[in-house]
Amino acid sequence: MKAKWLPLAAGIALAAGSVTASAVDFHGYFRAGTNLAFTGGNAYCLGTGADGHKVGRLGDECDTYAEIALSQDVYNKANTKFDVHTLVAYGTTEGTLDRQGNGWQGMGGAGPWDGQRQSIRELWSGYTPAEGYTIWAGKRYYQRKDIHIMDFYYLNNSGYGTGIENIDVGLGTTSFAVIKWDNDNGTGNDDGWRNVYKLDARWNGIPVGFGTLDASVIYAFPFISDYQRDAYKDNRRGNQADSGVLITLDHGSSVNTDSLSLMNKFIIQYGTNGFGYVGAYKNHAGDNYTPDFGVQGVRLIDWGTLDMGNFGLGYSLLWGHVNSMKKHDRSATWTYNRSGWEYSIVLRPEYKWTEYTRTTLEVGYSQMKTTGWVVNPAIHAGKDPEVHKVTLAQQFTPGKGFWSRPAIRFYVSYIGGDQFGDSWNPGYKNLNKDRHNFQYTIGSQVEAWW
Repeated sequence: MKAKWLPLAAGIALAAGSVTASAVDFHGYFRAGTNLAFTGGNAYCLGTGADGHKVGRLGDECDTYAEIALSQDVYNKANTKFDVHTLVAYGTTEGTLDRQGNGWQGMGGAGPWDGQRQSIRELWSGYTPAEGYTIWAGKRYYQRKDIHIMDFYYLNNSGYGTGIENIDVGLGTTSFAVIKWDNDNGTGNDDGWRNVYKLDARWNGIPVGFGTLDASVIYAFPFISDYQRDAYKDNRRGNQADSGVLITLDHGSSVNTDSLSLMNKFIIQYGTNGFGYVGAYKNHAGDNYTPDFGVQGVRLIDWGTLDMGNFGLGYSLLWGHVNSMKKHDRSATWTYNRSGWEYSIVLRPEYKWTEYTRTTLEVGYSQMKTTGWVVNPAIHAGKDPEVHKVTLAQQFTPGKGFWSRPAIRFYVSYIGGDQFGDSWNPGYKNLNKDRHNFQYTIGSQVEAWW
């Protein structure tokens, strides 16, 4: 049977004789580790896919996660190129209780040979002519922007779509895309599903002052049928066809000398309706669009890295404000007409003893306002709940740079506060009767990218 394919393969090779063969581009990312809580029972990680790691990710990652990417130029002739890109992701909590990803995972039964959360994240192809722009289609991570020490994507309009990117306009480049999102908006019925289409326009690399500015506008509009509109006319959220906009201004600057490497980003974001929850500094802004109305949010971010001799620093300052201007539902399921804020401070200083060893300290603090909408005042009695973390790690890396990887780590960590205690996660109390509002852990982890 195999021999029958040989003539076909040869014919294809001859037909594609103008294709220049090239090696496959293999790159990826993974993290894996283990930890022990001094109180016994399950170790708990505060970080989630929805919020990122608001007090820093070092010592607060209970999961195993990997992304394996393979890309290749399949045609490259006369300054014209066609390429293909794939990325497969895998994740597992390895039996540790946490809130990674969507909801609670790993509540027993998960061992080192169990698999969870397999996904094909990217399947797309691009066509790049001599002019330098790229026309693409498929499923992809689209021009994502993140704060690494929080594992927080402040801009991530990824998914199925098509577009044209990197059009040279003299002062930077422009890109345009349409990306689709599916959402059932909590109706619980098959006919409640609707498609949301997001129009994405970006202008990157605009020279501004001592750096460059990236500007983006994402406009999302749910496309629902007349039947859906009529069927859920009494359910404002179920009937939603409200569009929303997310505007991001991202200013970047850097200084690089023989003795100093400094990078800083300052970001302003504004969102409305389904994008309004950017004010609660939700992770992956621009990705999930749950149609809503009467919501506005604003977010300010300043983050960066510093390498100066044997000293290094990663830092992040984040503040968000969200305002619900109306009742969310005509049936008064939602009754709050309030605003709330949330902020986070994360610092990661480190000292490099040698080319390959460093000691790293990560401290983080976060607080949110109790409003009855953002946080339940019946639980917190008017107190603005906070959470704090301190992690000390010894790391081994191939070089002194802040971004040197792989990093093999051994750490001790403390985390505590209202957002970590039973009152914040009352469901956890039934799983661990001696639950405290703090936790001491020791652990090890490897993090790598290539």
